[in-house]
Amino acid sequence: MPGLFGLLLCSAFAASAGEGPQQARPAPTIVGYWLVESRDAVIQIEQVGDQYEGHIAWQLHDKYGPEDGPELKGKTVTDRNNPDPALRSRPLTGLRLLWGLRYDPDRRMWVDGRVYNSNNGKVYHCQIRLLSADKLSLRGYIGVSLLGGNTVWTRVNGPGPP
Repeated sequence: MPGLFGLLLCSAFAASAGEGPQQARPAPTIVGYWLVESRDAVIQIEQVGDQYEGHIAWQLHDKYGPEDGPELKGKTVTDRNNPDPALRSRPLTGLRLLWGLRYDPDRRMWVDGRVYNSNNGKVYHCQIRLLSADKLSLRGYIGVSLLGGNTVWTRVNGPGPP
């Protein structure tokens, strides 16, 4: 049987020799467009320097409807729950919701970020973990990550409606 072992060893060496030098695998990425769990907005995440941030690229309701009252009907949806009155008139589409995220290769996740909740005007700590190439889990929390909640976003091809 030594001949068989030698043949296997030579075959393995020949196969690996044809591959060339080993390349470091690139880190996974959250860069792209993500449909939020409620399916009413798409967030574009971009890398800016060594950090990541996200903006609202599309939302299902970018104009107020009749349920919002006659004074708002047909107007652009704004950041009306912002604690700063000077910012309440800015449109939600294009608004930066995520910032300060950095990739931690040891934990294989994006950490130290902030997420803005336009529904209540509050900012939370956040971290993101890729569940797969097309799903991510964003955890927003106060203080420590145990005190928070998760939402799952799905990757989409662009900023338009899914």
